[in-house]
Amino acid sequence: MTTLFPHRESSAQVSAAVIVFPGSNGDHDLLQALTLCGFSARFLDAEQEIPIDVSLVGLPGGFSYGDYWRAGVLASRSRAVRSLAAFLQRGGLVIGICNGFQILVESGHLPGALTYNHPPRFVHRWVKLRVTEESARSPWFSSLPSGTELRFPIAHAEGSYRYADSSSGIRPAIPLLYEDNPNGSMSDAAAVLDDSGRILGIMPHPERACDLMLGSQDGLRLFQAAQRYLVRRPIQ
Repeated sequence: MTTLFPHRESSAQVSAAVIVFPGSNGDHDLLQALTLCGFSARFLDAEQEIPIDVSLVGLPGGFSYGDYWRAGVLASRSRAVRSLAAFLQRGGLVIGICNGFQILVESGHLPGALTYNHPPRFVHRWVKLRVTEESARSPWFSSLPSGTELRFPIAHAEGSYRYADSSSGIRPAIPLLYEDNPNGSMSDAAAVLDDSGRILGIMPHPERACDLMLGSQDGLRLFQAAQRYLVRRPIQ
């Protein structure tokens, strides 16, 4: 009988936390994906600081605080998000997926802005993505050579990425491109990295692409790469 998650990693476990905001709806998916890839994963309330033993933090998709004012802005003021700076100084990894991406931008951990899709509408479908050369500096893409094609689902209304300067200024931060841009993002950006490469904001959902029964296993490759990196380089 085929199991839902048949490829559990067997190597040493690393601790991960999924921040849960009022309105999160991708938290269980993300926790399950991390657990599948060998992490010892748990939920963390948004009003708690990140525990000292955590090596990876995930900000899930959803509609934190109902997307009031604008998506991610209220969640970006939460205690957990405010404690990310100290966590990152210890060398941890962070991933923000969909609404989590919006929160990382609103909190200043990633450059640019996310706004309404062009044309304005909610989009939900599978998309093809391509890994760029710029991904090579990021632990999240260490097992994905430039040019690798991935298949992830999207589900968002405010996923159009914008950057104040020219598109050439943001290209070094883009590790993943849409093959067929679904939302009008500048430079076809599907994801953005910080300068260290350890913070990843991604609009498509890798945690929903972790089993062939669901349509793709490509999302496993990001989480497995992160797990291997943290096993080799434990945070302080």
